[in-house]
Amino acid sequence: MQDRILNKARELMFQTGVKHVTMDELANQLGISKKTIYQYYKDKDALVSSVVENDLAKHALICDQSMQTADNAVHEIFLLMTVLQELFSSMNPLTLFEIEKYYPLAFEKIKNHKDDYIFSMISANLEKGIKEGLYRKDVDVTILSKYRLETSLIPFNIHVFHPSKFDMLKVNLQIIEHFVYGVATLEGHKLMDAYKLNK
Repeated sequence: MQDRILNKARELMFQTGVKHVTMDELANQLGISKKTIYQYYKDKDALVSSVVENDLAKHALICDQSMQTADNAVHEIFLLMTVLQELFSSMNPLTLFEIEKYYPLAFEKIKNHKDDYIFSMISANLEKGIKEGLYRKDVDVTILSKYRLETSLIPFNIHVFHPSKFDMLKVNLQIIEHFVYGVATLEGHKLMDAYKLNK
């Protein structure tokens, strides 16, 4: 039952935004009472936090699998771009903005995931690419990992890229591509071009 509640809550939050999903609506959609939901989650904050925690764990698993199956550092980035496309196809652009504004406990989990897991993932990719000769040797891994980390949230900033004017997925992919082409050697450029062409 807890998994059913979690999955339905995620589905509704991603479709309509987190703020608009009420416990009443969730109960109706599941055909259960609100009391049943409260047996597992003391309030909406706890539910949102669990949805986020569950999604972050899945995200880390998918990223780990991509890194293990990738042929090289550039291919790794390309696989992660594919994961992003699948994620954003079902996500309301305002979701992250609403979580940051109204659900600090859940947003703290996202921030910690970004600062720890994603930072280490970016650093590992840069180091791998340098060793493979696909990224420039003069790349400062720490500086550019932090730079990439911070630019990863720009597409979610509605003051910069409002959903009514910009496609969040397109913004994300453009920023990632810009980053890869910026750190890549000519060999890395050729690989990126080839992956895009064969997509």
